[in-house]
Amino acid sequence: MSSFNILQLEDRARDVDPDLRYMALEDFQKGLNDPKLQVRGAARFTPLLFNLLHDSTTEVQNQAVKSFAPLVRHVNDNEILRIVEDLYAEVEKASNTSKFSTSVPNLALRSVFNDAHSRFSKALSKRVVDFLLPQIFALPLSMTIDKIELLIDLIKCLGFVLTEKEISTIVLSLAENAFSESGIISKRSIVAVDSALDYISQATLDQLHKQTSFYDQVVQSICAKHDSVTDTSAADGIFFSLLQVVLAQVKKTKRITLSEDSASLVFARIIAKLNYQNLSSEIDVEDLDIDVLSTENSIREDALITLSSFLPCIPYDWFFHTYSTPITEIISAFISYDPLAYQDESDMEDYGDSEIEFSDDEIEQFDETSDSDGLASRLRLQAIVLLDTLLQTFPKTLSLIYHEELFAKAITAISDRNEPVSNQAIVAVFGIINSTFQSHESLFRTGSDVSMVTEGKAASRTPESQLQEKYCPQLETTAFDVLLTQKNISRFSSTKMLLESLISNLTSSLSESFLSQLLDRIREFSLSIKVYAEIVNLYRCILTSYDFDTIPRAFVDYILQDVVHSLEDTSLHHSLVIDILQVCTILFRKASHDKEFQDFMNSTFFSALAEKITVKHYSSDVRQHLLGALSELIINIPLTQENAKWANNIFQESLDYEVTVNFTIENLINVCDKKPQLFSSQELCNSIIKKLNMYLGSSDSSLYADVLLLLDKLFEKTQAGDESDMRSLTSNVMELIQNSTDQNLISRAFKILGHTLDVIPADLEYFETLITKIINVKLVDVDDFNLDTFEFLIKQIAAHNTSTPPELFAIGMRLLTLKLFVSAKTMALIASECQLVSEIQNIESELVSYCQNNPGNIHSDKIVFDINFLGCASFTDMVTVSFDDFYAILTTDASDVICLAAARSLGLSIVRDMKKHLQAMLSCYQHFSAENNPKAKLLLVAIKQVLKEGAVKKEVEALRSIWDSLIQVISTKQGVLVHKDVSELRLAGDVLTRVTAADNDEDYQSKISQLLTTQSCEDCNEFLVYTIIVVIKQLMSRTSDVFDVGLMEKILQFLPKSNIEMKQAIISTLLTGIYNKSLSFSAILNDIILPRIYDELSPKEEFKKVIPMGPYKYVVDEGLEVRKLSYELISAIIDLDTSKIRKEDHHVDQVGLFEVLSAKGLNDSENDIIGLTVANLLQIIQNNENVITKISNQQEFIASLTKLMNRKLRSKASTQESESYEDTLRSTIRLSKVIHNILVQTNTLSSEWSNYYNELKNKHYLLFSAVEI
Repeated sequence: MSSFNILQLEDRARDVDPDLRYMALEDFQKGLNDPKLQVRGAARFTPLLFNLLHDSTTEVQNQAVKSFAPLVRHVNDNEILRIVEDLYAEVEKASNTSKFSTSVPNLALRSVFNDAHSRFSKALSKRVVDFLLPQIFALPLSMTIDKIELLIDLIKCLGFVLTEKEISTIVLSLAENAFSESGIISKRSIVAVDSALDYISQATLDQLHKQTSFYDQVVQSICAKHDSVTDTSAADGIFFSLLQVVLAQVKKTKRITLSEDSASLVFARIIAKLNYQNLSSEIDVEDLDIDVLSTENSIREDALITLSSFLPCIPYDWFFHTYSTPITEIISAFISYDPLAYQDESDMEDYGDSEIEFSDDEIEQFDETSDSDGLASRLRLQAIVLLDTLLQTFPKTLSLIYHEELFAKAITAISDRNEPVSNQAIVAVFGIINSTFQSHESLFRTGSDVSMVTEGKAASRTPESQLQEKYCPQLETTAFDVLLTQKNISRFSSTKMLLESLISNLTSSLSESFLSQLLDRIREFSLSIKVYAEIVNLYRCILTSYDFDTIPRAFVDYILQDVVHSLEDTSLHHSLVIDILQVCTILFRKASHDKEFQDFMNSTFFSALAEKITVKHYSSDVRQHLLGALSELIINIPLTQENAKWANNIFQESLDYEVTVNFTIENLINVCDKKPQLFSSQELCNSIIKKLNMYLGSSDSSLYADVLLLLDKLFEKTQAGDESDMRSLTSNVMELIQNSTDQNLISRAFKILGHTLDVIPADLEYFETLITKIINVKLVDVDDFNLDTFEFLIKQIAAHNTSTPPELFAIGMRLLTLKLFVSAKTMALIASECQLVSEIQNIESELVSYCQNNPGNIHSDKIVFDINFLGCASFTDMVTVSFDDFYAILTTDASDVICLAAARSLGLSIVRDMKKHLQAMLSCYQHFSAENNPKAKLLLVAIKQVLKEGAVKKEVEALRSIWDSLIQVISTKQGVLVHKDVSELRLAGDVLTRVTAADNDEDYQSKISQLLTTQSCEDCNEFLVYTIIVVIKQLMSRTSDVFDVGLMEKILQFLPKSNIEMKQAIISTLLTGIYNKSLSFSAILNDIILPRIYDELSPKEEFKKVIPMGPYKYVVDEGLEVRKLSYELISAIIDLDTSKIRKEDHHVDQVGLFEVLSAKGLNDSENDIIGLTVANLLQIIQNNENVITKISNQQEFIASLTKLMNRKLRSKASTQESESYEDTLRSTIRLSKVIHNILVQTNTLSSEWSNYYNELKNKHYLLFSAVEI
């Protein structure tokens, strides 16, 4: 590695030519930032840099400032501290009383913190903070712009080392300084307070009582200081700014960290400055000083803003009992506050009498100038913001808002002459309307002042009824007379939001002429998609909310014409085209019965869509929506013969293009299902089948599932298929089944094979191939396989074959693997479908003989087959073997496979008469479980077999009886859960889950929640909790069902238990939730799930077992699998955080996650964990490279990597150990290379990192060169 000559740079930096000095410093920075150059003796350049800070040339000074940050990355901690001390000394020398400019040394010192903060370890940061804080706050305190700006950057970059006491001292001193100083110093002091408060949660270890005590002290000190200064508007402004900063930080904690006393104190100060009781008194306009009024109202504005910040910091109970009345009075007083309104009206009348003429723009400018009304419009605006904040913070206040007529006043405020006030009123009204229809319950306690108004006759006056009956006409009038006018039409975006809310929520309450009036205004102002693209959403809202026949025909025609003209414009943004197509889809579905509309669709709309599909510059997403819209038109509108032919050609052409084939097939499935007459042409169907068959024979497996589904629809809905196509299709589907492991795909393929038999009956060769290559190979384990389509195929074989039934049966008996359940299922179907009574009787006789002779534990595949066969055939009248016979076999000492077969058949045998035998079977399970009889699990197999049959869905009482019985049995189990219990509990959980799937009328998630409520981590029935975890996991696997994420929060309380089985089950369930219910889980990832998982990342002593092996003792970590699963879960969370979560509040703290992983995972003793950790860290870096520069434990991180680099392989290591060791080194090198590239690109290389990286490269040179990123 080459180095650069610092001596030479020194000479050039001292040159009399400023250009040479400038270039020397530029080269100095490049050399420090170049990872390929080895930096030595950088510290010797420091004195020269200090001299150059005072250079006579500004450009040289700037380069000197920029040089300090790269320099500190290449010197040791002591030298960095010395640089900081010397720079601060220079700051002190250069300091002056200027309140507006910072010194050059100050810029240099701040650049060190801002651009090289990653170089500061925790220890070094503490040393720097301990040096600077006393200097900055030295008495007598004289805060300059240099000091305050330096302090802000110091806190932002190194504040993580501040203690609670230090933060308290800083905040209180700065608050005092904010009052004592003025101008920029005062304002920046408040900013510094905000920066310091960011670290209080960390400094107090997130302990609620400490945070509450801290904020009590801060609030009291700010109030006390405010009392001690002269009562001026400036002091009031500072006071409220400080309170707003404090309250914003309290809100960030998402907990009530403000005590009741502090809340009362803050509120009292706000009330005092609002002085709202005197607002209603008349103002003598003649004697009014507008400047005095503006000053008063400016303070009131600050107070209202502070009040809005205050609301999220208190709980609802405090608000309800203490603050509800004054806050509603405040909103009511200020929302219509306009003391100069009368004067303004008189002025306008004077203007009318005057000979001077004012333009509309001049009048409007006067109306909207807040200074002209003494800042009253700002107070009205803040009152509406306060109303909106009130509803968002406490949704229960909805009834109060209606009762106190605040909603009425918000509606009136829409007509406000000040546009920002009017717009904010629209937002507030929009929120109230939506909230009204989201909650219909009484929101106030019985007996309270507010609830009294809802008792007796007024009980029916719910917010919803008031909105519909009282306020809807007022809103309608406001929309037309105020918003949809020449003056306000430019605000159509805001108006549209209100209109959509009215239409979607109050459709039945709007006047009959509402849509006609709306159309008149739209026409009057020539509103269209090209003029206001947002109007397309209004169209969609109207079409979705109204019955089509109630929409005026003229309005429908207007929408149609606008949509068609817009579709003809190929320059529209693609997202707008998609919105237009969604409107088209709604139109096609709603207007399909209208003959005139149908004609228009065929003559105009069809061609507009069909021609756009071939537009090449459209993205695949737009083309997909175009094809989807065209499919909806085809489904809902009777097509002309010409258009039907055109549609067929479009689909066939789309099937030929790789980009469009996938969604073409999806749309064909929909069309074929809902309008099969489009495929009346045999030639068309055969053409499609040929193409689909071709895709089945291709290597593109992503198409297989949809191709099979479309083929199924074609066969069911049409007379498609000729003999040659069917033979080829059969061959491809057979091959697909043999090569696939996807059960869903195989199931669909069985259905297609069954359909082909309608055209080509099965011969003996077909049946033999099916048995030997598919049934005996692919259906070995069908415990969780849905056999419905397979049954369809076997029934088709029985109905369409070229052999005699006895021949079919004989071939099956000869070729099938008899011990398989599916073999018995196959033969039972053929026997029952073909009425092979004698074959059934022979098998029955054989089983009876076996039972009577009782051959003991003799294993026989034939006996297993006989039992399974008779169970599968038990639903027919040809079988005489009963429930009792199967139960008798189950309770014998027969082999496990025979008992398993008997259990399945036991379940099958009761399907015909559920009431007769189910309770007996449940009682047997209870008895066996109480005695710890191992055959209890077999009875669960029997119950599961019952639930597999479709007929059980009609037996609601039976389903609920199964649930109650199993929960009761499991709840009585006692002791500690161990591994041998797991299989039975998983089976029980599977059975319970199947009950929830079959019984859709019962709310089983609520039942589960109630069960969990009765359990605690310290004292719980581990068997019951484990079973519930199994059920929850399977519930989350159903992607279409709504899942209560609160169940997962309750399950997490059991994660700390020292039970490996339970830990694995919980983490595995979390993993399932992340994959299947990602958006539901997003809200609890950062604050609930990850903190729990962090505790599982470290090895736990209680899981380490010492195993003696001869003279040696080996330590086995039984918790290793739990840790592996935890890292896998974190990997899924990282992917989820970047791919699916959109709400800012739900983002995972990836910096914190990186720090935890590097601290725990990289220091683990297991190579597997290290590998998983590195993979996780790389995921985080790939998502956000800035994480590397934000972590606070960079020194510790480098130390962990260094430790991994220096690990040694023991002398007698096995091959497996050697490979694991090398894999760990490879992953370490890969991670290091990725991080190094980022540090180079961002100019944030430190000497520690460079030293580590160079040592890694030299120590493992060959491996380092071989690893690519």
